[in-house]
Amino acid sequence: MGVKGFAGGLIVLGVALGLYGWRAWNPVAFVGVALAVLGAVVLITGRRGRGPTPGA
Repeated sequence: MGVKGFAGGLIVLGVALGLYGWRAWNPVAFVGVALAVLGAVVLITGRRGRGPTPGA
């Protein structure tokens, strides 16, 4: 599993937990939102280039 797959999984799990927590009036919605945000941050920061190769 690559970084994009991991980030996508976090976002999907976060949205699912957020919806479940919102429907059930459960505090797990906050965990879902945090996971979705974390997945988005991983996805955004994973797109950055690796920079110049050493010795090139």
